[in-house]
Amino acid sequence: MFLVTARVPAGALTGGDALDDRIRRVVTSEDRLEHLHVRPADDGGAQLVLFLGHSDAVGTQRAAARLVARALGADGVAWEPAVPLPLAMEQLGLVPGDRELPSQEPDSR
Repeated sequence: MFLVTARVPAGALTGGDALDDRIRRVVTSEDRLEHLHVRPADDGGAQLVLFLGHSDAVGTQRAAARLVARALGADGVAWEPAVPLPLAMEQLGLVPGDRELPSQEPDSR
């Protein structure tokens, strides 16, 4: 599993529906979305963290970009490189026993 973080500009968030709702409406099994987290940014945009079940960073980043493009249809999203979940937890100072990992079942909400 990999995490991909993106900054979504405020202009891309117009239209009424929350970003997480938009993504959940367009997600497919090919995206392998396990979990998503959206946090408002100070500039009116959002920080988006996607947990994707792909086996490599490149495939994960491509899937994340396709998914967000389908949900927003907007440019200007600033992407961070995909990071394997264990490395992300290590960078945060967490060990696997300290925090419950996201479910390995597809997010069906």
